[in-house]
Amino acid sequence: MIAVEDDVFALNEAQFGTYDDAKATALKTKRQRKRTNSRSHSSEGNEDAVSPMSDEFPKLKLDASFKRDRRSRTGSRGLPKKGGAGGKGVWGKAGDELSSSAAKDKSDPNFEATEMDRDVTLGAYIPVLDKEEIDKNVKPLLVEYFENGELEECISAIGAFNIGPENIGDVLTLAVSMALESSAGKREACSKLIADMYGRLVEPQYMEDAFLVLLKQIPDLVLDNPNAPDDAGKFLARAIADDCLPPAFLKRLASFDLPKLSQNAIVHASSLLTMKLAMSKISNIWGVEGLDTETKYYSNKLWFILKEYLKSSEQDEVKTSLRELDIPHFHHEVVYEAIVLAMEQRVSEFETHAQRMIDLLQYLGKASIITKVQFEKGFKRVTDDLDDLTVDIPTACALYAKFCDMCVAQNFMSEETYDKVYPPSRGRKRFVSEGDGGKVKTTI
Repeated sequence: MIAVEDDVFALNEAQFGTYDDAKATALKTKRQRKRTNSRSHSSEGNEDAVSPMSDEFPKLKLDASFKRDRRSRTGSRGLPKKGGAGGKGVWGKAGDELSSSAAKDKSDPNFEATEMDRDVTLGAYIPVLDKEEIDKNVKPLLVEYFENGELEECISAIGAFNIGPENIGDVLTLAVSMALESSAGKREACSKLIADMYGRLVEPQYMEDAFLVLLKQIPDLVLDNPNAPDDAGKFLARAIADDCLPPAFLKRLASFDLPKLSQNAIVHASSLLTMKLAMSKISNIWGVEGLDTETKYYSNKLWFILKEYLKSSEQDEVKTSLRELDIPHFHHEVVYEAIVLAMEQRVSEFETHAQRMIDLLQYLGKASIITKVQFEKGFKRVTDDLDDLTVDIPTACALYAKFCDMCVAQNFMSEETYDKVYPPSRGRKRFVSEGDGGKVKTTI
């Protein structure tokens, strides 16, 4: 019996190893059987319930690797924690750096305590112009103003620049210096510009400083205009008459160390303000009322000059008079008045007066008094006014066509210029005066 048990033990030891190993193997097999039975019983008790292991869901293989998997077993993906702003070393979500509330946390490196106490408004910054930039940007505006007289447009354009109260004197000096080199009408326009700048572009407390700068620069202005002290005194008196400066300003100027020429301007202004009926006379101190009146004044002046030329035929006198007037931008009026004056004569004398006017215009062109641009502008003005001229001169169209034909025949006007100044709608027929029977001239 003992021998049989020894044989069985030896057989078990050969198959399963030692006794302890066989016992451990048996226990492990027993535990696996219990686990399998418990799973089968739970699935049988919940047959009606829908479980993740049913046919409606994909079957997963439950092994050791599945148990260690930390992903969601429901098949759905959840949102990131804190919207993606959580985690170690994270300062916020993407885009929080553009938000105004991103820097309100005291632990934020970008936090500034001063920004919490006030509202910040961002705006465009316009740099202050210096003297060179004022000459470059403001001078073209003043030139245009002196040409067309658009005061409001000039004030708005100057106000668009950031000149600054400390540099407004340079604008005043620039305007006055340009006016001193021009006619009385432009000086009147400059005085109106100064009066309109007061209270809008120039504060009352800075107007005195601006005129003080002007007075200090009189020695430089004398180099181009010998009458600068007297003219500056007129500008000073006109500013006081327009209530841009207080009368006591002249007394305060005595405390400044000004050049002698500047003191002469102050003395002249004082004498103008103390004369009888000073304010009424100073309001018209330049002799004209503005650029509109100046245009009429020069138009009448040129008409009398050309009228006198028809009597005397003195071309040099006309040239001298035009140089004295110093209105090169207005020479198109000479061409306009010359053509109209020739058409206003008797029809029988038209060719004679027209020829004298053509000779005068050729002379002024050769002497570089009237430019080609002014010639074309003068002819174009006559073309535009033909309908109005016909009211007073019934044969104005025929006479004007005759005048242009004479200019082309004498090589004073080219065919190209003729096409510019004469409207194509009127045709290219050359009519002669009524004294020739109204025949159509087919050749030049």
